[in-house]
Amino acid sequence: MSGGVGPTAGGGITLPSSGAPMPPLHPTPTSPTARPHHHYYLFSIKQLNTLGAAAVLAFSTTVPLSEIAFAVLLLPYLLVLATLAFPQRPGKPDPSAPVFSEGLGDRVRHAVHTAAGFAVGAALPALYILDGLRSGDTTGVAAAAPHAFLLSAQVFTEGIAAAFPGKFSLPCRAAVAVMYSARRMFSASEWLRQEMEGRDELGRAPPVAPRRLVAGKALAAANMVFWGIDLFGFLLPFYLPKVLRKYYLGGSDREDDRSRAREQQQKQLQEQKRGEEGKKDS
Repeated sequence: MSGGVGPTAGGGITLPSSGAPMPPLHPTPTSPTARPHHHYYLFSIKQLNTLGAAAVLAFSTTVPLSEIAFAVLLLPYLLVLATLAFPQRPGKPDPSAPVFSEGLGDRVRHAVHTAAGFAVGAALPALYILDGLRSGDTTGVAAAAPHAFLLSAQVFTEGIAAAFPGKFSLPCRAAVAVMYSARRMFSASEWLRQEMEGRDELGRAPPVAPRRLVAGKALAAANMVFWGIDLFGFLLPFYLPKVLRKYYLGGSDREDDRSRAREQQQKQLQEQKRGEEGKKDS
């Protein structure tokens, strides 16, 4: 959710100088479209909240072991990527720097994307799970829990990567969003399949309220559509190639704009010279 901290020499957490203002206490973890933060504290309140939510769901026996294993094994895999495939060396781009330009339109799109992702992926599923616990709809809770677990684990993992900018490079942090989004597509499809089976026919007590049947189907379908567009419409075709290009070739959107402007100026000068030469010949 579907960019950080400033670079440090030793990969640790930077401390503000005595004359600098204090950074925000609880900055938001990075995401593909997030604006950068220059400081990030490991195990902040947001980190502890997401870790607690993931732990509660994991120990509630509603999350399959395969999803828990995926979240646990992803951390050492990121260390392997950061060590062998995409190390953060001097001269590589700052992982906290924005991948795309930060114009007004980009900030508006980022705000809309963040609000929609939070509502569809976190807030509404959390209310659905809490209402299911209150009403005794254990089947609906078990269907939605894997998706909520993966989203909480993603936020926690993104926070770890953001807290160590000297260790986790830009492609490593992009891999977190891509891999979790791909995994959530499977959990959302399974959630939608279970909701479509019709829990009124299972003979469970107490009976499931019709509003929960409609809400479960709508939430599962909405998450399938939203994260599918985020993965196949943004992360894979635009965000990941841009990240790899910045990592291997360097540069930024502003530099690209400047190079295009220089090329246009050179073309205009060449056309003016040709026009002047044509006038002299005539």
